Amino acid sequence: MNLNLLSRQGTLENQLNNLYHSINDINSTVYSQTDELRNVINNMKEEQSWISRINMDFDPSKVAGSKAFATFNWQVRELQGDSEVLFHYAVGEGDDYRAIPADELQPGVFQVQVPVEIKLEPMWEVGVITTTSSNIHEETKQAIEEKMIKQDQEHRMKYFVSVTYGNLVKNGEIHTENLGHYGTKYYGILRADIHLFENTLNVSLFNDFVDRPSSYVEKAFLLKYEGSTAIGEEEIILEDQNQPEDEIWPRFFHLADVERKDNMRYTIKVIFANGETYEKEVYQSTE
Repeated sequence: MNLNLLSRQGTLENQLNNLYHSINDINSTVYSQTDELRNVINNMKEEQSWISRINMDFDPSKVAGSKAFATFNWQVRELQGDSEVLFHYAVGEGDDYRAIPADELQPGVFQVQVPVEIKLEPMWEVGVITTTSSNIHEETKQAIEEKMIKQDQEHRMKYFVSVTYGNLVKNGEIHTENLGHYGTKYYGILRADIHLFENTLNVSLFNDFVDRPSSYVEKAFLLKYEGSTAIGEEEIILEDQNQPEDEIWPRFFHLADVERKDNMRYTIKVIFANGETYEKEVYQSTE
């Protein structure tokens, strides 16, 4: 590999790293500003509404497999006697709402527990890049955005409260909660960039976070397969190892000059600080 190719490789990887950090900075800023605006609007509406804000409580430590319960609490103001209070919810892209009766904890204060499926696992983003790609920035950003939109739709939960008294029915506003964000908040985002060269490939792995996570990637490995046969593994090295491990944010792992052959599959295995292990196939060579 000549000096020009090495220089080009380094420049390309730096550009990709800067792009990835820029996207995450934008996402964090948008999430923060959106939350602030939503809180202001909700406070204004709550002062004039017949129903209080609906609070959702979810404890990730109580997830069994992918099954869990989300608890919702709210208050109905000026509630008439013998009123029926129902909680309506729909999960996914459709509008097929289910209705369940609410439990009255004290006069006007209600609660329901809703069964939900939540996968507490990291969100993977994989990009495969060649040194000849002229549209790499645009293609990578588009792939990330499309994946995020698809996951948002799959894990979206919509809900509202209705109160019925005689012939009078009041429906509250429809709220939306993204259940997929809980796994992301717990383990963060894993972004794997596979940089392809003529006979080798490089691996860059980022473990980034919207909020400070409950766990983080401690070790990472690249598993190599020929067909279905495992033929070896290499550790993907954590950068900035002079800092304490729990203070490296985001965490960046890198592995260079991995041999690339026909009919090979490459899988990344990550081990989190809490002992949990996850794997993701990131590239398959079919040349």
